[in-house]
Amino acid sequence: MAEQGSDKLREEFLSEAQEIVEQFNRDLLAMNNASQRHDPMGGGLPVEPDLINSAFRAVHSLKGLSGLSGVDRMMHLSHDLENLLDALRMGKVQLTPSVLDLLFESIDHYQAICADVAAHGLASGAVSSRAVDDFIRRVNIAADPEAARKAAMTAAPSVSDSPYGDFEIDAALIAGLTEYEEHRLKENIRQSRNLFRIIGSVPFASLEDEFVNIRESLKPVGEVIAVVPAGLSSTNPELMDVELIFGSGQSLNGVAAALGASPLHVVQVPRRSQAAAMAPEATGRFEVGRNPGVPASSQEKSLPMIPVPAADPLHSTLLGGGSGGSGGSRGSIGGSIGGGGEGGEGGDEGGGRSLTSQSQKNFTQTVRVDIRKLDHLMNIVGELALVRSGIQGVFDDLRRDRVHAELARKLQDELRRLNRKLEDLQRGIQEVRMVPLSQVFDKLHRVVRQMSRESERKEIQFVVTGGDTKLDKLMIEELSEPMMHIIRNAIDHGIEDRDTRRSRGKPDHGTIAISAEQRGNKVVIEVFDDGNGIDTKTLVQRAVSKGVISEEASRSMSRDEQINLIFLPGLSTRAVADQNSGRGVGMDVVKTKITRMDGTINSYTELGQGTRFTITLPTTLAIIKALVIRTAGRTYAIPLNSVTESLMIGYDQIKTVERREVYILRNRTLPLVRLDEMFSLSRPADQPEPTQGYIVVVKLAAQQLGLLVDDLVGQQDIVIKSLGRALKGIPGIAGATELGGQQTALVLDVRAVAREAMPRAGEAA
Repeated sequence: MAEQGSDKLREEFLSEAQEIVEQFNRDLLAMNNASQRHDPMGGGLPVEPDLINSAFRAVHSLKGLSGLSGVDRMMHLSHDLENLLDALRMGKVQLTPSVLDLLFESIDHYQAICADVAAHGLASGAVSSRAVDDFIRRVNIAADPEAARKAAMTAAPSVSDSPYGDFEIDAALIAGLTEYEEHRLKENIRQSRNLFRIIGSVPFASLEDEFVNIRESLKPVGEVIAVVPAGLSSTNPELMDVELIFGSGQSLNGVAAALGASPLHVVQVPRRSQAAAMAPEATGRFEVGRNPGVPASSQEKSLPMIPVPAADPLHSTLLGGGSGGSGGSRGSIGGSIGGGGEGGEGGDEGGGRSLTSQSQKNFTQTVRVDIRKLDHLMNIVGELALVRSGIQGVFDDLRRDRVHAELARKLQDELRRLNRKLEDLQRGIQEVRMVPLSQVFDKLHRVVRQMSRESERKEIQFVVTGGDTKLDKLMIEELSEPMMHIIRNAIDHGIEDRDTRRSRGKPDHGTIAISAEQRGNKVVIEVFDDGNGIDTKTLVQRAVSKGVISEEASRSMSRDEQINLIFLPGLSTRAVADQNSGRGVGMDVVKTKITRMDGTINSYTELGQGTRFTITLPTTLAIIKALVIRTAGRTYAIPLNSVTESLMIGYDQIKTVERREVYILRNRTLPLVRLDEMFSLSRPADQPEPTQGYIVVVKLAAQQLGLLVDDLVGQQDIVIKSLGRALKGIPGIAGATELGGQQTALVLDVRAVAREAMPRAGEAA
């Protein structure tokens, strides 16, 4: 019983940790993309406050989760990584390419810890690791304040000797800012941005929604630095007075236009040179609580502040703030919306009503579900489909009885409704199992970035479209490895070095593009690189030299057959192997993995121009359509996505070529396989040898094969079930399924059938 509880805790930990690590990875990728659009002049990379805060929150969450679960290795890693991210947030450390490399490397360590916990339990995560200890040491060096101060000496000088430039900023305001807010204020001034006060009143009942809308409106044009403490309006208790400090490169009109129809208005904070020529009332000087348009007597009153609990992750996420750092927080809503959502240590306990008392609803609309539970539900749906087939049989019998014609008609109506509901149920469960391909593509981003930085002579641009296209969760897991092989090969074999690309008139940077889209019940993924392409002549020569094909066969090969040689094991166009490729291991793995998922992979290449791989996969393997056939008195199911057509023939139309049975289909020779002979099936004694039958034509990549069977029963949705350990691995059998009338049928593995019956056809495919 204790072991079951431990397994459950481990699964919950892994599920939540994986989700947080994926979010952390997305934040780092966004930071990397922002850095690529920036050309620093000796300084650090641009720091996006929202991204840094989001990454900080992710690591902070991992620290808490691992601490509660006893995974000390992850907890220590997160603690020191949190220090580095906090130093980045506070401007104590610059974001450089090496620091970004360090952050990306942490993803690998997180995944390694999760893999160790998955294999050996939570206790294994409490054991220290030399690799993690070494990484933590490097993280601590990067976060060292002394090193940060040395780096700051080489940074761009501030706009003036004062950290606040020549802006008119009241000292009382500075005292009220958190350490993080003060840092962001200085950073906006250092970047020569304009400062604004955004002032007004908003309905208290919809305060959270109003602030979310305000942030979304202002985000494209600048940064909300802080919110000055405010309180309920003295003229209308249903309104709250608010004042935001905002930094932007836009003019006053640009910021006002971004606010649109908001009830707030904008006042620009002038510089001293401007303020000297203006009346005090029009300067917009930063003074705590000064709100133009509100009577002075009202402003002088002590307004109750609305506290946000320091450890409330809801407001930190909802209002877009990060941790308040080590400085004290005002304890007001300004701490959240301005970027200090967690308040930090020493936060105020302001009076007044708490926002959390206004609404107790849960803002998350998602739940985690074990994939095995979904498999169980899918099996139940499959069994319900069998029950439906049984009812259909009863209806067919009842329909022949004229006495019960009216009853048969009513039953038919109910059957139609049952069919629709079962289809809706099946589709709903399938949608729950579906996850976006971005889960795979995000990992590939890291691989491309790492290999690009390791190669001093190659620059690579990675372009992804269609990342929101969805596949079954289990298929996503299987797809990661083959996609990784394709990308590594594209970088190592395909993309040329900078000098070669220049000599060919290409841009210095190579491009690897991945696109995905759903077409019917299939998903098509294309991987393109604008590199060297595949040298088919060299590929054929290596195949001949290794004895894979004969010299004579090589001369009669089509171009498609030549390109498909890359999928044979042990074959590579590279003469010398390195750490990434050249040993002929990779593309054969890709082919095997894709075919196991009932998918196909095709390639197209032009020497000097690039290569394109097209992968076609079914959206799910949980419930599939199958063609039910009979041969030698036995029933089998053939996955319908492998079938192109079926036709009836007389056995006298079968011909023999080189001791192999073939059929001439539209002037093309179609190899045949007799299923009864392949599985050594003996016909019942009372069943005569048939003189006619059916050919089920199946497609294997660019090849076709005909399966010779006695009868076609029809199409049916099936759920493939494992045969168990005792019968696992039978050649040509993928599993079993239940049919109507409590009948069981074996499901054919079409590609395995081809390999067993016709090895050469299987290799060609």
